[in-house]
Amino acid sequence: MTKKTNLRKMSFGILDTLRGGPIKKHLSEITALINEKDEYVIQAYIDHRIKILLQHAKNSTKYYSQANIEKGLSALPVVNKNIIRENIDAFTSNKFDSNTRIMALTSGSTGTPFKVYYNKDKKNRNTADMIYFGGLTGYLLGMKLYYMKIWTKINRKSRIKAWKENIEAVDVTQLSDANLPMLIEKFRSEDAPFAILGYSSALESVCRYLNKHHPGIKIANAVSVITMSEALNEYTKIAIKKFFGVNAVSRYSNIENGIIAQCLPNGDDSFLINRASYLVQVLAFDNDEPVAMGRPGRIVITDFYNFAMPMIKYDTGDVGVLGKNEKGQLALTSVEGRRLDIVYDTQGEIVSSFSINNNMLLFPEIKQYQFIQVGKTNYIFKLNPDGNFTREQDLINEFKTFFGNDADIKVEYVKEIPLLSSGKRKMVVNMMKQTL
Repeated sequence: MTKKTNLRKMSFGILDTLRGGPIKKHLSEITALINEKDEYVIQAYIDHRIKILLQHAKNSTKYYSQANIEKGLSALPVVNKNIIRENIDAFTSNKFDSNTRIMALTSGSTGTPFKVYYNKDKKNRNTADMIYFGGLTGYLLGMKLYYMKIWTKINRKSRIKAWKENIEAVDVTQLSDANLPMLIEKFRSEDAPFAILGYSSALESVCRYLNKHHPGIKIANAVSVITMSEALNEYTKIAIKKFFGVNAVSRYSNIENGIIAQCLPNGDDSFLINRASYLVQVLAFDNDEPVAMGRPGRIVITDFYNFAMPMIKYDTGDVGVLGKNEKGQLALTSVEGRRLDIVYDTQGEIVSSFSINNNMLLFPEIKQYQFIQVGKTNYIFKLNPDGNFTREQDLINEFKTFFGNDADIKVEYVKEIPLLSSGKRKMVVNMMKQTL
């Protein structure tokens, strides 16, 4: 660990201690629970956390005020983004006012904004989760982190905060052959250990550029590469090992909850479940009963620490399979339905699926959408609007900035974006590959 990294870590520890050490306490608990081998101890902890959460939800939220919590989780309904979005006040605890709640905003599974609230202890828990699961990959608190995602006015960190956290924000919407050399040069110039956290498609863009222009390059000092939000494909996994010298690790997380599960850097592709912070269930597609181990189903989670907006039996919209990892720990052996098709602009460069998702926030009157690439310069937007949609040309103009002025973007109006057999809706589809 370098002097600068150690100084940042010490500063963080001192500040946490002055605040009563909440993050340190959470980190100790997470470490103990994840490493606990006695299933009885783990289950006792889970039962205790659920009991506290259900009592709080019944006492402080309208939605759960009549719930029969004595029967436990089995008596409560599965909820999803749409149910919470349409009843946000009923899910919000009256124990926290606007001054003590922290808002998190995500675009949602169909492009419609989804707002949730955290309490301060939930925020601290998420910080401790990030420290623990980052540590499993070799990332240490205070180490330089290249954070590759979409950065907007809403989530962009101030220069001072970015410096304190030692974060280099990399906007994935700006990754092109014109500016990728600058990013790669930054990686190469690092003289101390650093880490990368980013969308899988963004890292694929980096790797494809390196393969094309610098196939023999080796980037030193990268100790951790964590991919998120999209499935990590085999090409990118192999290329990261080739160029950065580390095994890429895939993380399963979301904005509304936090780190749900993560792969380990030993090459095991299963996702170790964060049982210290969540109960993860895999339920059937056609009912709310658990499926057998090894069978696919809907990933449904109960968040132990969000008391500002209790999320109990929350259907994440993702599909997974429960099993065990190589160490015998409970894991998701598969997380499906999360990988968005890769689409390209009219010049053949990859456009991040999250650029599309993020910019649909500009059109809140669209309930559901599906963006389809049908040819090199041909695209279709299927829209399910809430009433009449009067900004069709604005939508086309907005996305021409990503795909090119010569992009031929057609709009089709539908009553529903159909579900796949997996139970998921695809927001982004590349049909061009099927016609080559």
